[in-house]
Amino acid sequence: MSRQIAYDPFHVRQCLLRQFWAQGYAGTSLSRLEEASRLDRRQLYNGLGDKRAMFLQALDDFQEMAGRRFLSPLEAPTAGLSEIRNLLETFASLAASGDGQLGCFICSTSQEEIAGDANVKRRIESYFDRIEAAYRNALMCATERGEIALKPDEAESLSAFLFGVHVSMSVLARAGQPAARIRALANQALRAIA
Repeated sequence: MSRQIAYDPFHVRQCLLRQFWAQGYAGTSLSRLEEASRLDRRQLYNGLGDKRAMFLQALDDFQEMAGRRFLSPLEAPTAGLSEIRNLLETFASLAASGDGQLGCFICSTSQEEIAGDANVKRRIESYFDRIEAAYRNALMCATERGEIALKPDEAESLSAFLFGVHVSMSVLARAGQPAARIRALANQALRAIA
């Protein structure tokens, strides 16, 4: 008879995500993962695999969490300019908070050496594509409802611009830039869609 797992796997994964998010792949040692999870290496390896597997799981968990929280409203069939406005304003507000100052875990990962790993690269590209597609969807829905007049190629370019703003706001937050600078960027993007 096998022993029951004596920990909550979801809670452990969230602890590991926070550690990788704060320190990156290269900056996170197994000792730090043990501390963050309050599990020993054997338990971590048996339950979640090696460090790379834990990191891949953290990327997946982040994508699911951030996608649900930030992108789902833009992906809805009822999305429009108000959802874009809400997201950019939320990002600007988060820049002044503890979590917001971590920026986007995926954006930070894209700057690490581990980003060259095929599985990591695929996850980064997938999430970046999802961000841009979410903005495109909201713009197209807004166009269909007459909130904004855009041709398909204009919606394509504007969604690429908003993706760039989205990533830039995250990078600036991670770099500890003043919230006012990030808010100014959000405001400029909002003027572009007004």
